[in-house]
Amino acid sequence: MTKEISIEVKGLSKHFPVTSGVIFSKTVGVVKAVDNISFSINHGETLGIVGESGCGKSTTANLVLGLDKPTSGQIIVQGEDVAKLKGESLFKFRRKVQAVFQDPFRSLNPRKKIRHIVSEPLMVHKVGSSWQIKQKALELLELVGINPQRADLYPHEFSGGQRQRIAIARALSLNPSIIILDEPVSALDVSIQAQILNLLMDLREKFSLTFLIISHDLAVVEHVSTHIGVMYLGRIVELSPAAELYKNPLHPYTRALLAASPVADPDVKLKAVLEGEVPSPMNPPTGCTFHPRCPDCKPECKSREHKMHEITPGHFVSCLNFSS
Repeated sequence: MTKEISIEVKGLSKHFPVTSGVIFSKTVGVVKAVDNISFSINHGETLGIVGESGCGKSTTANLVLGLDKPTSGQIIVQGEDVAKLKGESLFKFRRKVQAVFQDPFRSLNPRKKIRHIVSEPLMVHKVGSSWQIKQKALELLELVGINPQRADLYPHEFSGGQRQRIAIARALSLNPSIIILDEPVSALDVSIQAQILNLLMDLREKFSLTFLIISHDLAVVEHVSTHIGVMYLGRIVELSPAAELYKNPLHPYTRALLAASPVADPDVKLKAVLEGEVPSPMNPPTGCTFHPRCPDCKPECKSREHKMHEITPGHFVSCLNFSS
């Protein structure tokens, strides 16, 4: 049985111009934030995109949300090309694709009570009467573990984890089918992270949601993702079912990220992590962009650009060691 594709990204790129001068600005280069990436997410599944800061993860999320326009490529969400949406069609698109951002304090209006924050999307899209909207907001708060009796409090009166629960309730208000999660737990204590991730998994099953989760931490996405894409300098270098990636990481960058994950054992020392800094996306290295930091670098890696190759069913990698 063929699975329904919720999100399909084809050859997606986003380049930001770099200008010089105050009055007569001149373009002196471009930042290749996202550079020719492709992936798809089936309905009800979760793709986790991981990588270091500045690799293009959040830009990818903004492109899928329609907050940025791509330089090239396509983003097809449930049959619609996101880049071509505008006006009424873009307004309707917002109902089925929602987002939860990194900092739950900054993403919530400090001047509004949480009941108003959760119900605002319903009012904007005119979903139901005033009484129905109020009741829906209270139901959503209870669904995510917030006592409805606290609905008239302000965001600052809640903990970080509770604020993120409120942000999740707001994202669910319009009954979306897709939720983009941009570092949803990185601003929270470790003890709270697991609670939020478990809540997200429960909601995915309950409402048959499709997730795109952005994170710099492979451990965070391990248990919530069905598939994982590893991103480096604007490109996806490995894409695989989650269990397969952790069992058999192929790309040197993926192996380095896994080796750098801390282990809750004082007797276990971390393995050597990558040396050097991430190259500038304004002037990426020729050939494989990872070659300046790669422990397995070959002379051909410096001049030959590698394409994604399918090594085992569903497991793709961009590395000369696995190319034919």
